[in-house]
Amino acid sequence: MTLHRKLKNSYKKFILTPYIPIILILTRSIIEKTLFRFPREICELKYDHALIISIAFGEDGSTDGTIEKAKLIIDELKASGFRNISFYHFDIDKQVSGDWRNIHQRNQQYKRRQHLAKARNLLLKNALSDQDYVLWIDSDIGDLPQDIIQQLLFAKKDIVNPSCLFKQGRTVRNYDKNLWRETPLSLEKQMKMPANYLVIEGYGSTSRIYLPDLRGEGRIVPLNCVGGCTLLVQATCHREGLDFPETLFDHHIETEGLAKKAKTMGYSVYGMPFVEVFHF
Repeated sequence: MTLHRKLKNSYKKFILTPYIPIILILTRSIIEKTLFRFPREICELKYDHALIISIAFGEDGSTDGTIEKAKLIIDELKASGFRNISFYHFDIDKQVSGDWRNIHQRNQQYKRRQHLAKARNLLLKNALSDQDYVLWIDSDIGDLPQDIIQQLLFAKKDIVNPSCLFKQGRTVRNYDKNLWRETPLSLEKQMKMPANYLVIEGYGSTSRIYLPDLRGEGRIVPLNCVGGCTLLVQATCHREGLDFPETLFDHHIETEGLAKKAKTMGYSVYGMPFVEVFHF
């Protein structure tokens, strides 16, 4: 029996409280500008740190000293009661037309998102064992509710996202445009697309509905797509083969491809428009 299960059974046997799921937190990569802010967000989570059994970081090719500085994050998290923290260095070719300076241009997105999918899948392969849920958190999240795990677990869905926003002065805007629901018009457009066409939101007008615009439907709403800023996935889904497509899956890739694949596998994909995280 693994340590995770022994701890789970001890909680069920000796503590007179409802069973609480064991969580694995995965962060695809860490960036230097958030090296010290990000662990504070994790340390302030109100979910029992003894039940966040594993935290794993990936690093996919940086040359800015991030690897050395990541050791400081690990020490800080260990001091806050987290039991098992891992750091993986993935040697993935991250060249996108020669460099990363123009990674947000539309014509760079297939290679960029393919790279991100590979990094996520490698992290998942190395870190997942028998936890109950995987919580994906990007390291450039700047404001994470302390009860984010409890709020996402409340949905009782296979896959669930909060809204991911950012603040621009006094204005709050939608940041993660991978959180959306299809419309008849968006589906009609896809029917006419070449098989190798990559659909990416945020590069012009949209015929889809973004998660923050679905508040009128309630606290938990069905989606067709998810993003990776903060994403809770039942670990069973991953163990049964749900990964981040590294090539096109129904015109989508990476997190959007994961959601499309999840739908074909019969998993539920939902969002919580009133639960908000803020991008750095």
